[in-house]
Amino acid sequence: MKKFRKPSQVISPLDIPAQTPMRARSAGVISAHDLAMYEADGTALAFDPMQQGWVRADCDDDLTFAPAVSFDTVQPKPRTKMSADLIPLQPQYLLRAWGTGDLETYKALLDDPEVWRFMPEDYPNPLSDDMAMALIELSNASNHHQVFAILRDGDVVGQVRLEYDVEPDNGASAEISFWIGRAHWGKGIGRDVVKLFTKRSLRDNPWLTSLIARVHEDNVKSMKSLLNAGYVVEGADKKRANWVQLRLQREDTGL
Repeated sequence: MKKFRKPSQVISPLDIPAQTPMRARSAGVISAHDLAMYEADGTALAFDPMQQGWVRADCDDDLTFAPAVSFDTVQPKPRTKMSADLIPLQPQYLLRAWGTGDLETYKALLDDPEVWRFMPEDYPNPLSDDMAMALIELSNASNHHQVFAILRDGDVVGQVRLEYDVEPDNGASAEISFWIGRAHWGKGIGRDVVKLFTKRSLRDNPWLTSLIARVHEDNVKSMKSLLNAGYVVEGADKKRANWVQLRLQREDTGL
């Protein structure tokens, strides 16, 4: 797990009250209510990419046996490294890494319950500066994934992500996900970016044989964007209730 703490938040086991039960990582991510409470009292938190949510930084890490926990290890297959430069998808769309200077833009786009409505984790309500900066830092901190800010005609409008090691029995697959700020909805951005980023991901990672995506069953717009890009519904998502999994096979793209 990638941990984030303020410089003043140096926590040792002696700082934890004896009567406080140690929460195991396997108990799952903390709720939005507890997230706000921990943030208010300065409790150090960590983002758990495997469970896609926040846990206490001092939790009992009982999931170290799971292969997907090795987030920062060198992977056996070649992967395209994150570039600090602009990456063209087409003249209208560019990608780049998030930077610390994006904090206000990032918050303006993401601090919105409607944007979080169909995300796997709960809306933190509100998204604080510290948490937003932690997410920005996390996006650039691991080769377990590639995370990009989406630029449309020069404006940052959302995010797209390619995550590796998403299927224990299939190391040649990866997962795409994305979100768009509400001010930019209704412009076909999701449809365009899914199609363009899918092609880019397959071209830049020739060892991939398929891409998957997971979508809430009520997220009609994202579902249409994926179907339009050639993804096919496989069935119910095994990890989350009311979510479905889609897949695109490289052999069906001609790439």
